[in-house]
Amino acid sequence: MLLSEIGNKEIVDLSTGCSHGELWNAELLFEKKSGKIKAVLVPSIQSTGLFQKAPEELCQLPWNSIVIIGEDMIIFQSYPPNL
Repeated sequence: MLLSEIGNKEIVDLSTGCSHGELWNAELLFEKKSGKIKAVLVPSIQSTGLFQKAPEELCQLPWNSIVIIGEDMIIFQSYPPNL
């Protein structure tokens, strides 16, 4: 799969249902020696009131927390579900 094919997919947290924008708005962290993707840095936007947003902070999303890359979105789990 090419980056151009997944760049416009919405990033959604399965645990909270929150959207973190599209992959184009994210940054990738790579392992220096292997070149493998280590994590994705996604915008973490917090609402402060009606239609107001706080300044963007980056949330580190480990690559292994991605559950599925679907047709329209990338779904990840920020923390393990309660069993």
